[in-house]
This record gives sequence, structure tokens and C-alpha cells, in this order.
Amino acid sequence: MNYLIKTTETYRVPNEEAVKKLLEELKSNRMFEVVKYSSIKKERKEKGEIVDEWIRLEVVKVFNDEKEPISEVQVRYDKGDFEDGD
Repeated sequence: MNYLIKTTETYRVPNEEAVKKLLEELKSNRMFEVVKYSSIKKERKEKGEIVDEWIRLEVVKVFNDEKEPISEVQVRYDKGDFEDGD
């Protein structure tokens, strides 16, 4: 049997308030434990001017103890709604 031990996820978040909200939401989820996270403010510049700003949030989630796993976890990723671009 295969057990998911941990994952690292990277999010693009618009601002510090959204980072706090997302972290609270993740920490309240009982399916995993948030064991580490970091955030970095990012900027995109064009011709020396800032045209976009965001925060890159990296979160490490632990689902099972590697030595004594107790649960099977199936991860599902949904893309959400994206415009087709046609």
C-alpha cells in the first residue's frame, strides 16, 4: 500500500491579508498538518516600473508519519474556471 507522507504547495496570493486568511484555512484542516511555510513578495516590472505585485506562499503539509502511516490519502487537483483564449 502507498501512503502520502507530505506535499509542498506553492500559491500565488494577492496580498498579506490573503496570506493570513489562506494559512488560517489550511491550518484548520484536520486532514494534514502545516509544518512549514514561507512567503516572498514578488514584483513584475516593465521598463523599470512595477506593473504587478503578489506574494508567493510555499506550504509544506504532512499527511502521515513516515514510520507509522495511518491513513490513505488521495489528492485531487481541480483547475477551476479558465477562459479558453479562443
